[in-house]
Amino acid sequence: MGIGKTKRERRNDLRSMARRIAAVLFVGMMIVASLHLYNYLTTSERFAITHVEFEGLSRVDDEGISALLRDLHGQNLFLAPLKSYEARVEAHSRVAEATLHRVPPDRVTCTVREREPVALVFTDHFLEVDATGVVMEEDEFTALLDLPIITGISADDVRPGRRSDSPQLRGALDALTACKVLGGSFAADISELRVSDGGITIQSLSRNCVLVLGNGDYERKLRKYFVLRDEIAPRERTAWLIDLRFEDQVVLRGRI
Repeated sequence: MGIGKTKRERRNDLRSMARRIAAVLFVGMMIVASLHLYNYLTTSERFAITHVEFEGLSRVDDEGISALLRDLHGQNLFLAPLKSYEARVEAHSRVAEATLHRVPPDRVTCTVREREPVALVFTDHFLEVDATGVVMEEDEFTALLDLPIITGISADDVRPGRRSDSPQLRGALDALTACKVLGGSFAADISELRVSDGGITIQSLSRNCVLVLGNGDYERKLRKYFVLRDEIAPRERTAWLIDLRFEDQVVLRGRI
């Protein structure tokens, strides 16, 4: 193999072979070291979870959330299936998102983003609902919330802990969102969004008037109202009902 090669070339060949052997040995040592490290990290009692800490809790009961994660204690920090535990926490009706992080050697942090209620739904009692339609059971703070009340929804359509599929509730939430986007502070003065077979009506506290939206196309109807609001304002003192159901007009009706 070395016939015809100079001494320098043979030395270079030997050095190259030595480097390859060293590289193979190094890789082998790294594999063995990695296996030992993996075994240490996944079996040592030093990395057994002993603490689960929470961040972002406000109205969610920390004892209730702690119970959902109780069986994390004692599990190996690096093998514990945190994604499945995140899903478990997110099943709580007041939790919008949960993120769990491993903090060596023995701690897990759970960061929670709670759902933000945008309205109260009244059936035979009050329930809270967020912008996506997820319903939350009332608690001691519910009565203190200054939020619009949605009425006319069947109790069967608003089950705590679930996202409601009710098109009526979805319509009320869409109308409320349109009020916030188009009307500025108007949304903060809404006392009631009433749902019926005839559609949605909105009761305003500050203006002491009712907006009649009917069914569907809420954004277009409300946009028409907010564009014409300054022109309507002088007449609102005598007008109690403002009918927005018609395509090209706004109908003002006084009290009977």
